Amino acid sequence: MPRSTVLSGPVRSRRSAGGHSGRSANHIVSGSMAGLLIVSLLVVPLPARVSLGDVDIEPMRVAPAFAMLGSSATVGSALRTAIALRELAEALRPIAYRTPVDGRVVRPFEPPTTAFGPGHRGVDLDAEPGAPVRAAERGHVRHAGAVANVVWVSIDHDDGVRTSYGPLAELRVRVGDEVDRGDVIGVLAAGDHGGAGEERGLHFGARRGGVYVDPMLLPGIGAARPSLVGGGRWWGSSHAITPYDPWVGGRFGGVLTTSSPTATGPGFAVPPNPNHLMLVAGLASTSDVEPLDPSHLGLGPESSSRFSYAGGGLAYDVTDTWEGVEVAAQRLAQQLRERARHEPGRAVDLVGHSLGGLVVAYYLLHLHDPFDRTLPPIGHVVTVASPLEGSDLARAGLALLDTPGTGRLLSRAWEAAGGLPGVAGATARSLVPDAPSLTDVATGSAVLQEIAHAWGDASTGGAVGPLATGTRVLSIVASLDGLVGADRAALDAAERRVLPGTHEGVLASEAIRQVVWHFLAGRDVVQSPGHLATIAGGVYGDALTLVAALAGDRDAALDLPLPLAPRASSY
Repeated sequence: MPRSTVLSGPVRSRRSAGGHSGRSANHIVSGSMAGLLIVSLLVVPLPARVSLGDVDIEPMRVAPAFAMLGSSATVGSALRTAIALRELAEALRPIAYRTPVDGRVVRPFEPPTTAFGPGHRGVDLDAEPGAPVRAAERGHVRHAGAVANVVWVSIDHDDGVRTSYGPLAELRVRVGDEVDRGDVIGVLAAGDHGGAGEERGLHFGARRGGVYVDPMLLPGIGAARPSLVGGGRWWGSSHAITPYDPWVGGRFGGVLTTSSPTATGPGFAVPPNPNHLMLVAGLASTSDVEPLDPSHLGLGPESSSRFSYAGGGLAYDVTDTWEGVEVAAQRLAQQLRERARHEPGRAVDLVGHSLGGLVVAYYLLHLHDPFDRTLPPIGHVVTVASPLEGSDLARAGLALLDTPGTGRLLSRAWEAAGGLPGVAGATARSLVPDAPSLTDVATGSAVLQEIAHAWGDASTGGAVGPLATGTRVLSIVASLDGLVGADRAALDAAERRVLPGTHEGVLASEAIRQVVWHFLAGRDVVQSPGHLATIAGGVYGDALTLVAALAGDRDAALDLPLPLAPRASSY
């Protein structure tokens, strides 16, 4: 598919800002593909000439045009640029904590009245002995060992918070280790933190500047939610919602994107509209992933639900997300029919992150019939960091896997890595190279071309087609996305906003909550074209397109911008 240089236009998609599923799924996917490119650099020599049918590419001839990407114009320099951009994006990702286990709070935080007075300096979370305990955020292991015959781990985080976890039966980290959010740091031991004297449960503590704080109020986990009844799932008793500070959108004529703080609680007291909200998570997600916390938008549990990649509302794991966009879209249609039976006539708004945005777009453009009464009306569609025009990273990785000899070597290395413990094994197991979904998200795929053609038809369809009843579409683009370039995350001529954050980090901000709420409410959405992010995404994508072309992808070669475009072969 030819690369568009248009700065506006709509679009396609860990881990959520409101759910816990171990290591960030899309972070794992981008890490997997970036790792594949690095490995390939070590085993693939740079050829003097690459023949792709009737065209040739001479890597050294195109070198001068890539001088801007590094100290030399080799494939290695392009790869280093791509990886550096991804690492920068991760380093700039907003802090967003997750609970270290999935269990409910059985004993809340009770601050002591004096420095050494009685209290409960943390929370107890329900979990079975033997359950994996995960780091709440990225950080540096400060302590890993026994204190008074009980094994604990403490982690120092970038924002000055120190979290602690125990009791543990096994350690998976050592003092000095760097951990990422969701990394397993140990295995839970039997203890007395399960309530009612049960030998179970995890104690999760947090300190800032030496003062104990409620870990359930850390950014990303949440804040006190409004409650008229006190206990239960809603901790806290504040009856008021503090609105978010208004996000101003673009700066300097839309060249830059204004930053936004991490959302720590609801910013809206009432829902944006009477519709039901369905959330669709991304590739390598699991059923506990929630791209956005609906309560932050003023929605109650009866007004929102999550799509299941396994179908029928069943729990799903990462393997269910591998089956391809069309399969997932069919299951979305089934679940929407069930919703129409449950609440006839009630419209549904769809919000999809990463692969989820592609699934939503495919459903809307190929399967939705606004005049079919067995389906609910679709009021609004929001895609977030979705590769609606493709992932250049995925295309480059697949091209390398298709290279004779090298592809077999990389596939075997991938399979071997899947048997490793820790992050390396989890990364390899989160995705398989031949997953249909990975093929679908790669730039130029058949699915993406179908979506582009269908979008063009729908945009001009008037009183017929999937948009005939007034469905509105908004694409949200992440300014620091290392998986989906900012120039690839929207469909041509669709409404588009560039928001601050990485592929996953964009979900954590107050900005996305304000933009989504105002869009769903039919109000004006602040302008944020993100010109610089879009240009940077294009440069990043061109580097990856060159890698794919040198690996033998003829379509990628034809997609190279001048003066990198290949010349016709002389024979």
